[in-house]
Amino acid sequence: MSRHLPVAPQRLAMAGLKRLVFNPNVAFEKQRARLRIATQASGGSKSFRSLQVAGVPCEEYAPTAVTTDTVIVYVHGGGYCVGSPALGAPFITALSDALGAKAVLVDYRLAPEFPAPAAVDDVSNVLQSLGANVVAVGDSAGAGALVAALQHNTAIATVLLSPWLDISDDRLGRSDLIERDPVLSPEWLEMCASAYAGSDRRNPLASPLLGDLNLPPTLVIGGTDDVLAPDATRLVEVLTRQGTHVNECIIHDMWHDFALSVGRLEAADFALDVVVNFLKPLLLR
Repeated sequence: MSRHLPVAPQRLAMAGLKRLVFNPNVAFEKQRARLRIATQASGGSKSFRSLQVAGVPCEEYAPTAVTTDTVIVYVHGGGYCVGSPALGAPFITALSDALGAKAVLVDYRLAPEFPAPAAVDDVSNVLQSLGANVVAVGDSAGAGALVAALQHNTAIATVLLSPWLDISDDRLGRSDLIERDPVLSPEWLEMCASAYAGSDRRNPLASPLLGDLNLPPTLVIGGTDDVLAPDATRLVEVLTRQGTHVNECIIHDMWHDFALSVGRLEAADFALDVVVNFLKPLLLR
């Protein structure tokens, strides 16, 4: 019997999260509290260690067998305004176990208390402190902060899950995606963009897709039903024109950040395998 849950009820569960958390009519403080409850057990029985890296709060996960000196750096999503490392804990611990690599999950400062470029500064400080022997993984807004930080830092490779790379883009024109994505709405994205960057949304530190991009070998994971799917497409086009090594995995009928549902969603487990196969040959032993 498959350990995966059917897609339809998971889609409904995501719609519930959209109503309770990713909702422009709910204050950020309440969104954070509700998301904390939803993700507090997301790491399962995995053990994390709290630490500071370059003064930035982080969580560290070490697999039972560490077989490489390369470190995974993970940057969580949440529109720059909500969320924590717990959001991606199932995905990152599974990736860490598969690669035999320690993982550092960055708990960067959130807007509106700490607007742009606070998130990018925190991620950049962690990357600089850990050195070049890292593979960097980010989802959603975390992927945006990561891409911006990588313009001034080095990594062996980067993996971007459902990246939000242009917060100035008006998503209201894509009614097809709005109807299909059970997680995000243009109104919530607008709320977050305003809180994070105000009127300076075209600054490449907030919208790295609008700047000059310099990235290591890159893998982009996304779904066709993601409101932010155009960002992934645009990034791949830019990197391809530049001659950057870029791989793309876009899965049909999948929503924003579906890949984080490792262990519950078959497509997420497939995405994890794609990431493992992309990163494993690049690790330094």
